[in-house]
Amino acid sequence: MRRSLAAMLFVIAAAVSAPSAAANVPQRVTRINPLRSTSTNVTTGGALTTRVTYSDSSATARTSTQRTIGLRAGFRYRLLTCVAYHLNGTTPVSSCSERSVDTTADTRTVYTSAPSVTLAGQPRPTTQPWAYFTAVTEVRDASSLALLAHGWPDSGLQGAGIPVAPQDQTTGTLPPNSGVALDGPFTGSINSGQPDSICTAIPAGPDGSTLPSGVSATHPAFAGAPSYYEVGLPTGAHAGQAPRGVMLIIHGGGWMTTAVGAVQSMRPDADRWRARGWQTVNITYRPCAQSLADVLWFYDRARVLLGAPKICALGTSAGGNLALLIGAYRPDLYCAISQAGPTDLRTIQDELAYDATSNKHDQTLGGRWVHNLGAAAFGEDNLPWFSPAALAFGTLKETRVLQGFSADDAIIPYEQTADLATAMRVANLAAYVDNVVLPIGTIPFGHGKVTQAALDTFYARERQLVAPAPAAAASIPGPGPPSAATSTPPAPPPAPRTPRSAPAQSPVPALPAPSLAPDTRPLAPANGSPAVP
Repeated sequence: MRRSLAAMLFVIAAAVSAPSAAANVPQRVTRINPLRSTSTNVTTGGALTTRVTYSDSSATARTSTQRTIGLRAGFRYRLLTCVAYHLNGTTPVSSCSERSVDTTADTRTVYTSAPSVTLAGQPRPTTQPWAYFTAVTEVRDASSLALLAHGWPDSGLQGAGIPVAPQDQTTGTLPPNSGVALDGPFTGSINSGQPDSICTAIPAGPDGSTLPSGVSATHPAFAGAPSYYEVGLPTGAHAGQAPRGVMLIIHGGGWMTTAVGAVQSMRPDADRWRARGWQTVNITYRPCAQSLADVLWFYDRARVLLGAPKICALGTSAGGNLALLIGAYRPDLYCAISQAGPTDLRTIQDELAYDATSNKHDQTLGGRWVHNLGAAAFGEDNLPWFSPAALAFGTLKETRVLQGFSADDAIIPYEQTADLATAMRVANLAAYVDNVVLPIGTIPFGHGKVTQAALDTFYARERQLVAPAPAAAASIPGPGPPSAATSTPPAPPPAPRTPRSAPAQSPVPALPAPSLAPDTRPLAPANGSPAVP
């Protein structure tokens, strides 16, 4: 009996002294944000309810609305709900759901609910200072995509964000709101470029065209690819010959535009390089933070399996940024061509871009918008690791670089070319950086229009880029497009803004698979080809 009593007392004491797992599991948190109408077509908004629940090490957010969203008869609507999670030092993740409502056959207001979304199993902070969920519902006109109602509060992240408690605590904190505001009316909080907005995919549908001759959408080198691609062989006088090199072709679209239509939009660039005797790999990628991981995946496979003497990358806008980042994260990229690509997401919001109204480079709206798109895709705290100018001290300084901008680019400030050129030449006095401004004309290029003569000059600089050349290229520097080339060294870029917090100690933030490290796994056989060790 004494032995049984002693055993019971031991169990009771252990239960009292040992920390309870439940003590580290906070209570469920509920946030209700009203949906606010911005048009008479949505007669009542209802509210978006977000509930966050916890386990010992993770948190899950679930959203719901009641059938209280009133849609005026006679129109078509698009209802979209997104939930995003951002843990400091890692890139944001999001989950979205969309549905359409057609009231053209109705005679009275239709009441409906928005899609529900669950984002499950997100890691609670351990040493990180913050983590949070955001959730939002938007109602848009299905044709014009005009914003008709939304649930983003005027207080921004402080009203929309739900802080997630660290693993040893029961409450969490939010970072401050982003300070990079846009001019004009609120345009939504999903893929909008507004402060603290959410990034998600915008699929570009096919344009109805067929694959060009000599182009295939399958290749053994890219078995198991994360996204659509097209591999093209040399054409014209080079048809049937070994390629002179491999050119990766990377589309733009704010790191959120994806899919077949985006690849099709870059076919003219691929055709130009195929006619020069190059094999092309014209790719799309998964949206947002996954974009860089996917681009590197294609690069690693092309380098190992295609066996070309040179491998380069060409991109437009966000694709130009990704092309340059290959050179920052891989040591053997021969050259990178950036057509209107941002190079420093830390500083772009303070630099001047072209204003058609004044015909001067005197507005920062374009740069602020791009900064916020980058922050939505990668996290504002991680922007140094997605800014080529901040990474020039590494392998990028050895990559041959050509940057082209139209003189009327209202989105990317021309000073971004100087930011990269300066950084690369600080790291390597002999760095090859060729910056070209293309005078205003009628032919689309990047975010503007240029003359045919300017385009011909740019294409000549492309050919010079890939030809063996021991000397560094001349540069056209300066904060605004000059009228002619000059050999004056570019002015140093402004000091970078301080992000919300220092980046993670690793030079590469945590990204979804495929990782930023080279893929060294054996490649599985495809279409009868042998595995490559």
